[in-house]
Amino acid sequence: MKKQTIAIIALVIAQIFWGASYLMSDFALKVFPAAMLVSMRISIAAVVLGVVGLLTRQLQKIEFRDWKYFLLASFAEPFIYFLCEAEALNHVSPTIASVMLSFIPLLTPVFAFFFLKEKVTLMNVLGIVISVVGVLMIILDGGKLSADVLGILLLFIAVLASIVYTLVLRKIPERYNTLTVVFFMFCTSLLFFVPTMLVRELPQVMAIDWAADNTWNAFGAIVGLALSASCIAFLFFSYGVRTIGPTRANVFNNIQPGVTAILAWIIGAVTLYQTAIQCEAIDKSFFECVKEAAPAWIMLLGIVVVIAGMFISQMNVKQQILKFKVIMLSKIIKEDYIVQSRRFIDNANKILLTGHISPDGDSLGATLGLYHLLKQLGKEVTVMVPNRYPSFFAWMPGIDKVFVMEENKTEAVKVIKEADLIFCIDYNTLDRVNGMKPLIEQSKAKKIMIDHHLDPNINCDVVISHPEVSSASELAFRFMCRMGFYQEVSLESAECIYTGMMTDTGGFTYNSNNPEIYIIIKALLEKGVDKDAIYNKVFHTYSEDRLRLLGYCLNKMEIIPECNAAIIVLTQEELHRFNYKVGDTEGIVNIPLQIENVNKSVLVREDKTQIKLSFRSQGDVAVNTMAEKFGGGGHKNAAGGESTKSMEETLDKLRRVLING
Repeated sequence: MKKQTIAIIALVIAQIFWGASYLMSDFALKVFPAAMLVSMRISIAAVVLGVVGLLTRQLQKIEFRDWKYFLLASFAEPFIYFLCEAEALNHVSPTIASVMLSFIPLLTPVFAFFFLKEKVTLMNVLGIVISVVGVLMIILDGGKLSADVLGILLLFIAVLASIVYTLVLRKIPERYNTLTVVFFMFCTSLLFFVPTMLVRELPQVMAIDWAADNTWNAFGAIVGLALSASCIAFLFFSYGVRTIGPTRANVFNNIQPGVTAILAWIIGAVTLYQTAIQCEAIDKSFFECVKEAAPAWIMLLGIVVVIAGMFISQMNVKQQILKFKVIMLSKIIKEDYIVQSRRFIDNANKILLTGHISPDGDSLGATLGLYHLLKQLGKEVTVMVPNRYPSFFAWMPGIDKVFVMEENKTEAVKVIKEADLIFCIDYNTLDRVNGMKPLIEQSKAKKIMIDHHLDPNINCDVVISHPEVSSASELAFRFMCRMGFYQEVSLESAECIYTGMMTDTGGFTYNSNNPEIYIIIKALLEKGVDKDAIYNKVFHTYSEDRLRLLGYCLNKMEIIPECNAAIIVLTQEELHRFNYKVGDTEGIVNIPLQIENVNKSVLVREDKTQIKLSFRSQGDVAVNTMAEKFGGGGHKNAAGGESTKSMEETLDKLRRVLING
């Protein structure tokens, strides 16, 4: 059975348990007061989840600074939410309660718009309006109110509390897993429930007859609530969310009102049938009792209208079309590779994402973009690069988590050895990761390569190589979407991906003629990416030394008219003179292409052990074949190579290559 099928079954079961919970609560409230009921339910659930967490070693330590979010969230839900829900069931039917509480996913986008500045679509508004009509049909029976006003008010407060909980929950750092969050929510909520019970319900608590059968039946309902609705349903729902994503999973919440109504109908029919038997009205069949127990047709129609409204509220036609387009574009990655990669990710405990030496925007963008997604999936992930990245990338989300090998080689060795899945991103040979090379070669971990350079030469279990793609970041995004995680791609991930695509195409000025690129850009912008802000952060943060170096480069630039080429040479002494820092020469090679008739540009930079050559061109002029003559390669309009010869010998060879092609 496929994982998605299992996830759907799990989600349906979770909703059945939650739909039944209103009836179990209604039954238990006949004996226990509201705060006591919820206190016992939460306590039992907390113990069970705590034991599960300890046995599976998934419980994490909460940092002191994060406790304010846990306290505020637990005050909203479970405390206010469950207390109002339980108290409301003393005034309204379980069916009405489930329908009213189904407004939580409906109204959440509206509150997110005001407090988190998230978008609200026309479909959100239309769905809410339709659902309100459905609710009015349910609670208004023949023009008169069929539900207690206080009960409706309490349910509305419960809805608001749940929305506050959702908004606060987004403030809790992603490093905490779901089990940890829920367990500590339950525990902190008892700080509110227990005093409330003692102050408000102590006489009722003391008056409970524990010898009575109905008391133990009601207690059994509470145990059932704790195990089914608070534990099993939570675990099943979490599995569903992690497998098919939160948006698709939340659609299943629409099942709850129908489940509650059907179960209430069946229970009502059984009760009537038992009464008929006790009254010796044996001629009355069970099906006749079902008919009598059935709610009014207007209520059934109201439930259908509410469910329809909930579905409509979650529809976003433009988003769905865009999502479909991106996923279809990602079909360039073979299904077998996706299945294998997904299996490796699911089975991995420690995942390592590696980038190449002198990490650029594309290397960082692709690794960090994938990092945020894997963290969201609950994985332990590390990003590692051989040496320091340029300072103008210091703003990128998650950059503080990037491990620089040359700054802590001992720890780097340990991280690589412990990894059971390694991603090789934006490089096609292990020669480009320096000291990481022997460690990756010796590692027994599964390996996945995601790269866009020609002629991959790495022994990996999965080789996703597409030179026709503009950047490794674009390919990484296609990879994530192809695995079915389009919806899970966060703003942080999207910002990193966009940065990589932008920098590896020179702000989309070369190697960016494929229309598919702009569909992907649109998808990233829909995630909330501010492209102008990213451009400014990358290109408008130069130091005075960097600008003076740029002026110096342009002043000493050599033009070769016979081959329409420009060469800029920088020696170690010259770099030292301008206080060179990593990234200071970024983009300089592109500037000579602004000169009329210049269609090739080369930056020659002397390092301590070798000479680096960066090639750029425009139009149909291919520089990747030129870079190959220096042991490198790349794309048609952007490539790189290296030389271990002297500067004089390197420049002589370069001029010959430029003239002869």
